[in-house]
Amino acid sequence: MSKVCEHPFCTRSISATCSNHCQLDLCQEHTIEHKALFLAQYEKSFNRVTESLNEIINSIEETKKNLNNNYEKDIFLVNENHNNKLNELEQEFQFVISTQKLIKQKLQLLNDVKNDQTFLYQYEIEQIKLYLTKIHEYHQDTIAKENNKNDMKTSSSFNSDTNADVNYSHKLNTNIKYNNVKHFYGQCPLTRLGIYGLTDKHKLRLCSSNRKISDICLVKHFNRYHHLKWILSSTLTKAIINKLDPFTTCIFQTEFDIIDPYFRRIRCPLNKIKSYNCRRLIFTGSLKKHLLKFHHFKLKTCNNIMKAIKSKISLMKIDFDEDEFKFNDKNQFM
Repeated sequence: MSKVCEHPFCTRSISATCSNHCQLDLCQEHTIEHKALFLAQYEKSFNRVTESLNEIINSIEETKKNLNNNYEKDIFLVNENHNNKLNELEQEFQFVISTQKLIKQKLQLLNDVKNDQTFLYQYEIEQIKLYLTKIHEYHQDTIAKENNKNDMKTSSSFNSDTNADVNYSHKLNTNIKYNNVKHFYGQCPLTRLGIYGLTDKHKLRLCSSNRKISDICLVKHFNRYHHLKWILSSTLTKAIINKLDPFTTCIFQTEFDIIDPYFRRIRCPLNKIKSYNCRRLIFTGSLKKHLLKFHHFKLKTCNNIMKAIKSKISLMKIDFDEDEFKFNDKNQFM
């Protein structure tokens, strides 16, 4: 058995066996050196375990904190939405009471007129027409809300009418609930071109980069301010919720018309009729309201105009003189 230290290139005599490390027979100097090396390796491993464990603990605490914050935020949004719905219902109920009161008054007026006890004036008809318009708008809003819900529930990839091939849908969490999209608040990212496939060809109204509001309801903001289609507003909101990269995620296809038809501006169709010559620019979706409130047409005439426009029939074929509820002089009721 050799009595020389087994450490490479050492010729000193053996002092002890490194039993807790390498099992070599070493001289006194290398025994001390190996002992220190082993201790350093142990401390390094111990510190690494401790650091990793602390990272897990911090991650758990952060996740717990975020869960609590999200829970409080969700509770706040649920309560806020509940209160808003109650307020809306209360306003609608007050309108019902007001309408019932009006009906009662007009019924009494009708009986008095039939009994030659009073006269019927044109503004009485205008007042009834105003309430009819409000009721019509209520029904239209109800239909729009239902349509919006249906849009939100569709797939994240666009339907056949969009003619767009969205190639990021596999990254999108399609299980995001409608309420999460509807009540997601944040800062609008549409402040520049080049994100989500947006180019100047889309002619989209952008937000100012100086606008730092971070508590806006994004899906409504995208539709009402930027005039995006509802399906696009929903898809963009989902992409933001999923934290998809805006520079690699393509939502706005180059050849795709992203503007909601409701917000397309057109000139009043009565601009071609000399007796009206209305040249106002209005949203397509507001045309009927414009005809009702600004030109004071009755609903039947409005429907005829809308039907003629849709069928590309000349408005000259409509007999406007037969419209008994149309008023050319607004001052006659002052």
